[in-house]
Amino acid sequence: MLVIIFIYLTALFIAPQLWIEPFVGMRVDYIIYPAWFAMVLLSGRFTGFKWSAQDVFFLLFITWVIVSIVVNGSHERSSIIIQNYIKWFLLYKLVIWSVQDVDGVRKVINLILFFALVLVVEGIQHKTSSNGIGWAGQSLGWVDASVLRAGGTGRTQWINIFDGPGVFCVVYTTALPFILRYFRESYSVYQKLLAFGMLAAMGLAIFYTGSRGGFIATLAILALFFMFRSKKKFPPTRMAVIGAIIFVSFILAPAYLTNLHDEQRSAQYRVAMWVEGVEMVQQNPVFGIGSGRFLEYTARLIAHNSAIEIMGELGLPGLFFWISMIYMAFRGIYEFVNNTEDPVAKSNASMLAISIAGYLVSSMFVTLEYETFYFLLALAAVVGHASGVELKFEKKDFYRVGTIMGVWLVTLKLFVMSYV
Repeated sequence: MLVIIFIYLTALFIAPQLWIEPFVGMRVDYIIYPAWFAMVLLSGRFTGFKWSAQDVFFLLFITWVIVSIVVNGSHERSSIIIQNYIKWFLLYKLVIWSVQDVDGVRKVINLILFFALVLVVEGIQHKTSSNGIGWAGQSLGWVDASVLRAGGTGRTQWINIFDGPGVFCVVYTTALPFILRYFRESYSVYQKLLAFGMLAAMGLAIFYTGSRGGFIATLAILALFFMFRSKKKFPPTRMAVIGAIIFVSFILAPAYLTNLHDEQRSAQYRVAMWVEGVEMVQQNPVFGIGSGRFLEYTARLIAHNSAIEIMGELGLPGLFFWISMIYMAFRGIYEFVNNTEDPVAKSNASMLAISIAGYLVSSMFVTLEYETFYFLLALAAVVGHASGVELKFEKKDFYRVGTIMGVWLVTLKLFVMSYV
């Protein structure tokens, strides 16, 4: 099964179907998905459609996407949106059926790290190339005019779903925790030295994307890593180190990564879209404005924030199903980490949780409703199943998700009120 996952990740990250002959123009989904499903059936790993709580919330979320489109009226992208979510659910289940155990999760996150490192090389070569053209013929991305006046160049970007600096950086931040795991006690000195080299190269590649969201996600990932390395809940020494790292990073970072008032008003426009997202849910808190209608509503930009876009387009029920799905993924990892004595398995599971958390931080600055996210959630589902704990969505879970939603909504409302 690892071979078909390798092929899928090649199509996702490297995307030869977009730039390497003779693959250009090939509809890889029509080949990979049927072949993958056939392999699952022939291998005997198909366990039928037994739904976990996480699966159920994913299905409820897709159902609400369809309901929102029906209630608000379809548009030219409606069928594509529905097809994408159905395809992503199939991917999610294929990953679960194929991986099955924590050793399989370890092998898959190693593959993710491999492809991210390939694109680290691509990003560094792209930025330092004399003509500013990357491997796939892509140019450097948009950058603030002040950077160009100071002699700088554009930001690195890739192709496929990673065709912008912000989304390209997500490739790196998704894989970053899988490098950090080698700094834990259960790994050798040689592995730590190798990891240090990988970390330095990835840090440079992240810097070259010039992504504010990527910069903040990187800091969040490092903070989570240092925090959860300790057996104490909030170790004072490590909390001080975390604070120092964040402070120094902001001091040393270029202005275009930390300044919220750039000449092109990029940051301000994004916050303006968040304000409009709040207006959408206030106007229709149950069904939202309809999936895929955010840009039509604002007539300027999409939300550049996954949670706000989902909330505005699907209303509060859609946001509840989405958060509940993510909550159950984290809960499954938590149960596994608490119930295993294997330090390597515990490390891999913890880093997967941090990877998903980093993805969510990045999604606060760019809309990241892509298959990458649901691939990671599928790995989390495998880890949760391996915990041996029956993961039911109980009353306490309902209250927890409700609290998360409440805090999110109040914080967002206060923020946009201060902005307006």
